[in-house]
Amino acid sequence: MVGKKVGLVLKRMAVALIGAVLVLVVDSGVAGAQDGEPEWTAHLRWGVEYDDNPHRLQAHDGDGSAAMRYLAGGELLSPVGDSGRLSATIYQGGKFFHREPEANIILNEVAAQGTWWPADSWSTQLLLDLKDRTERRSRRDYTRGGATIRLGASPGPVHLWADGGWRFLAFKPAPDAGHSGPQLRFGLRWVIREDLAVDASWGRSRRAFDTRALVRDEDLITISPDTWRRDHFDVLRLTTRYQRRVHAQLRLQQAQNRSNSYGQQMGRRGVEARLTTPTLWDIFLSTRVEVQRTNYEDPVRIDDTFMLDDDHRNIFVAALNRQIVAPWEIEIRYSLHTQEFGIGDDFRRQTLGIIVGVHLDDSD
Repeated sequence: MVGKKVGLVLKRMAVALIGAVLVLVVDSGVAGAQDGEPEWTAHLRWGVEYDDNPHRLQAHDGDGSAAMRYLAGGELLSPVGDSGRLSATIYQGGKFFHREPEANIILNEVAAQGTWWPADSWSTQLLLDLKDRTERRSRRDYTRGGATIRLGASPGPVHLWADGGWRFLAFKPAPDAGHSGPQLRFGLRWVIREDLAVDASWGRSRRAFDTRALVRDEDLITISPDTWRRDHFDVLRLTTRYQRRVHAQLRLQQAQNRSNSYGQQMGRRGVEARLTTPTLWDIFLSTRVEVQRTNYEDPVRIDDTFMLDDDHRNIFVAALNRQIVAPWEIEIRYSLHTQEFGIGDDFRRQTLGIIVGVHLDDSD
């Protein structure tokens, strides 16, 4: 199909563009040294974890499994001339189960960003990203990414931005559930005080699927012989951030999906709160709570393509972190995932793990 060919071309273009920018970032480390040295950071986290629902199944009542997990990666930031900057990040991680090897996961993620300031209060950015999730038994495997151009202006304490680009999602277990299309977003950041800021944004994505739309004729649901599925996905976000001794964040989100395919008209409201605070003995406590409610306008939900990677679950995460000896740290982390409100309560997953990490940068 044409859509699949376009998606394949877009993925290859994204990989090529990100590779080119990474090369430019590395090469600019020498050229940029005249105006400022490039900066780099590297991270490695390794640990063990118990997961009571390794396959992330609905209504799971089986056994859990211990797992080994890791995440390695780094960032590179380099100035370019007097008014430019290039940056790149790359991460690679995995999770390997002792009793459920079919649930093993590999994650790869790369992003690149070029920023230019033609004037003091104006900026232009090129953003590229690519993420791949691969499981030994393919249930939620996907590749997603895209390219975006962003324009920004900073009149006083308010920064305004607008961007547009192309996004794609390749859902490996069911290729017809993948989509691609243009995206347009507008946003602002208002710095109220040095430690307090508010972000607001709205975005719309047009998603073209390589599958026909579903139609309902009285009590019969059929596949349209001549209409391709097309969705419009809108997201509105409002975020407040406070950063001093305590770091806190509160985000409100409203999402709406409009589709010509029966069963995909959807509204989702969510609240997310994050808090990081020092406690006794140089231990830091981090918590994250995310609660969401989804309403499907049609009485039957046809598929689960909106739930690929726990992105739309209710989530609670708590972690205790302490530096052992610089640059080493240790962390104990617990997480609870449940079904979002509005579509049932038959999903539950808990994890408990201990992680050792090391952080290096160009000052070491």
